[in-house]
Amino acid sequence: MATDEIAHIRREQPSPAAARLAARQGLGDRTDTIATSQGFRNRKWRDWRMFLFTGGLVVTSPEGYLAAYDWRTVRVLQFRRQDGLSCQALIDPQSNALDIGFGRIPLFQSAKAALGVSSWTNGAPFLYPNSWGDGIQDAVTRAQLPSTLERIEVGETVAFGPYSLNKDRVWDKEYGCSWSEIVEIFCRDGSFYLNGTQRRSQAPRSEVIERIPNLHLLMNACIELSPNVNTFGRLGRRQ
Repeated sequence: MATDEIAHIRREQPSPAAARLAARQGLGDRTDTIATSQGFRNRKWRDWRMFLFTGGLVVTSPEGYLAAYDWRTVRVLQFRRQDGLSCQALIDPQSNALDIGFGRIPLFQSAKAALGVSSWTNGAPFLYPNSWGDGIQDAVTRAQLPSTLERIEVGETVAFGPYSLNKDRVWDKEYGCSWSEIVEIFCRDGSFYLNGTQRRSQAPRSEVIERIPNLHLLMNACIELSPNVNTFGRLGRRQ
């Protein structure tokens, strides 16, 4: 079993400022503390911390960066590199994005603007991004799926980047179809797919996952709304 490089940091408590912010946001109890590699080569980032709570997370830096993210309101972008490692961008309700993990999400300014991002900060390469990254996506899904489905049920349209959903259909800027036509929902080779039953299906086109906020939430919502879906898979699992 691999050694946890930050085992001695896992029990570290939030700074007073981080604790106050978490309490003010109602994030609940701390569950973990994540840091970067503590080696000399990583000295720029080694005092950054990500404090995970039952209801969200707080990121801090020694230079004064301090931000909280609530599972109920945050939008999350994820990019998985060819070597299997990943990074995340956390977008708060004010549309400020923080990129953390290994690497940077490859989005041009136009793509960021399409997502409504007003500012972008490159943060720390926190260790074990696949573990906490999928954990964040799943926590967001648990927090937001019930209200998302309720909004759709009462007639609202909910957007996930290039995709729009209502209770009858799903569409992008070029194609759209009814939920009854969708039979496959999955991710493969860094892209998200909605496949229809018809040979010339009007199902929306595939899209790279880094352009889709809250991907796990989108997948679960689509599965709930598609009565004929028979194939689906989670982010990062090859089909």
